[in-house]
Amino acid sequence: MNHKFSKSWINMRIDYDNTSRSDILVNYLKKHKQKSSLSLIDFCCGSGSFFIWALEKEILCQNCLLIDNDINLLKSVKSNLRSYFKDIYKIESNTNNLDLRIKKFDKPYASVVIEKYDCDKYEKIINTFHIISYSAALDLMSKKSINLALKRVNDNNILYFSLCFNGQVKWTPSNTFDKYILSHFNTHQRTDKGFGLALGSKSIEYIRKQASRFNYKIIMKDAPWVINNIFQKDIIFMKRYVLDIKKSLFHMDGIDKDILRQWYEEKIKDIENKKIRLCVGHKDILIYK
Repeated sequence: MNHKFSKSWINMRIDYDNTSRSDILVNYLKKHKQKSSLSLIDFCCGSGSFFIWALEKEILCQNCLLIDNDINLLKSVKSNLRSYFKDIYKIESNTNNLDLRIKKFDKPYASVVIEKYDCDKYEKIINTFHIISYSAALDLMSKKSINLALKRVNDNNILYFSLCFNGQVKWTPSNTFDKYILSHFNTHQRTDKGFGLALGSKSIEYIRKQASRFNYKIIMKDAPWVINNIFQKDIIFMKRYVLDIKKSLFHMDGIDKDILRQWYEEKIKDIENKKIRLCVGHKDILIYK
């Protein structure tokens, strides 16, 4: 888990991620009458996006462990929680500003420990949590890391991968180079992102097959970003999205830099003129015994 992502990009994603998340986890917990008194471990928690969504959905995880390799992202969890829930929850912290106590109407609501990832420390306790969450991480993972995650499933927990990129990006209207850029982007996604050689969008089919091998039950549901470019924040987000694609691919072997530049310039122009819509495909995946 040594790959780092831009703090500004991770924070910019929160609203789009949490609007896109499907209802499969909420429905599962309702069906099994498990929406309260839960414990949660959130791998690759970033700046708290999934935990914010869980609080919005009133999934009460009284004991929560949020872990990430990037301490700068972890430091922004508290401020993000206060920004989203300033009129609902009281957010208290200890002196190191990371461990949080969340109160509602001055009554204890959740205890949150926020720490940098430590493999040796957490491998021994992961299986004790009711919800094991990986948010926007599956496509970054290798076969080995996916298999390790699957081995953590037991009779008392669930494994939840949300916002798994499925390799599909659709621009409306499209341009001549969209397929070319997407092909190279999907190739780039299958490089090492900190978990070993990543499977990219192929991770979805891989985990489906592996879950079947373990005789686990699996639920999948689409969770796409759908951005209609209506508001100023949409313009800012989409421009950042295409800029990050350009930066990711610019030094990639075999990329035609002239095509990349032309694609980028055309996209920026269409975004600024509000002439384009973006849909990025994701899957939410829930696995249990």
